[in-house]
Amino acid sequence: MNFIITLLILFIMLGLIISIHEFGHFIAAKKSGVYVDEFSIGMGPIIFKRKPKNSETTYSLRLFPIGGFVSMAEKEEKGSKIKKDRVLANKGFFHVLWVLIDGIVFNFILAIVLFFISGLIYGKPVNEPIVKETVEGKAAYLAGIEAGDRIISINGVSINTWDDFLLEVSAKKLKDNYEFVVKKSSGEIKNYNIVPEVIKNEKGEETRVFGIVSNGTVYKKGLLNAISYAFVGTYENSVTIFKIIASLFTGQVSVKSLSGPVGIYSIVDQVKSQGFITLLYLTAYLSINVGIVNLIPIPVFDGGRVLILIIEKIIKRKTGEKLENILNYVGFGLMILLMLFVTFNDITRLVVG
Repeated sequence: MNFIITLLILFIMLGLIISIHEFGHFIAAKKSGVYVDEFSIGMGPIIFKRKPKNSETTYSLRLFPIGGFVSMAEKEEKGSKIKKDRVLANKGFFHVLWVLIDGIVFNFILAIVLFFISGLIYGKPVNEPIVKETVEGKAAYLAGIEAGDRIISINGVSINTWDDFLLEVSAKKLKDNYEFVVKKSSGEIKNYNIVPEVIKNEKGEETRVFGIVSNGTVYKKGLLNAISYAFVGTYENSVTIFKIIASLFTGQVSVKSLSGPVGIYSIVDQVKSQGFITLLYLTAYLSINVGIVNLIPIPVFDGGRVLILIIEKIIKRKTGEKLENILNYVGFGLMILLMLFVTFNDITRLVVG
């Protein structure tokens, strides 16, 4: 029963995120005058469909509640009765750009709405990088860090939230020593060189223990705080995701730390008991993830198609369908390999524990 509940929650979350993404493409296509044959919520066999009177578009609901799609006239096809000016490829640069990026825009809009709802119900969470206490005998305590200290930077990287702190000391490639810049409660700025304790688990994986306890999360209620959280929450999480992606490219964060659907299922299973607030946050965070990942200039993503569009604008000619297809196949192949690798790691983590 627990498996079914977790799976249902996961389907709802991913279905909402991907459907909103596709709805963004759909709205932009409609407003740009592109012919749209079908807009579907869900994938697989159709369980309901409706084509309103005087509408060219069929609206459908499909069996599997993961994602959705927009079927539009992207390129001219031989024998097609669709007018040339209704084909996406024949639209102006800015109309095509709008259609390509509007899915990403709607992912960010979804995150803003979810953070606003969370802020309205529970309040705006404030989780500053302030030390509540240090564990006696541990590295931070021995170095001289005290309760009330605010962590300003670690190894030259600015720390603005507790998430920033965790990214530097946990997610990134582990180091032997860390340079902390701390603002004392008196206002004095002090530097600390901390050598954390190294602990190995049963699988031989190393973690660094600093012995620093967070000051915790404070929730500030009210409409203005909810509005603030809608935008600040979206911005801060976007910055965090960009940092993680940048760290993946530089090798500071291992590809093994990435999670696919199996890993996300595991996360949902772990956090669903923490309540609706955590699921709201996770959905918003994943929506931002989908938006940002789609910005990556790989042909299989929206960002790749935008890159080709910009190149065509610069060189003032089409790159050619053959080249575009090759790039799409290569990009798709790389994504499949990455997903297989990530899924393998997810399953390994679940089995080994």
